[in-house]
Amino acid sequence: MAKDLSQPLEAIKAVISCGLLAFSIALIMGLIAKSETKISGDVSPALAYVTLWGAIIWLTMVEGGQGSLVGLTPVNLDLYKESHKL
Repeated sequence: MAKDLSQPLEAIKAVISCGLLAFSIALIMGLIAKSETKISGDVSPALAYVTLWGAIIWLTMVEGGQGSLVGLTPVNLDLYKESHKL
């Protein structure tokens, strides 16, 4: 269900959420650049960046899929009785 950003409280919460996400990513990328994480210190900062962005992209796909599954409305099974026999 989409948030109604015309409501002031919802808009404020969305801005704060996006700001915290950007801050967290910037903080982690800064630590990677200084080789202060285990993977960037032991192996390579490039591998750490790829791992970080791969994890972020994968998590967004998982969260989007979960929202799709949970948000689906119940379907009348009689509509598919002939084509999909149980």
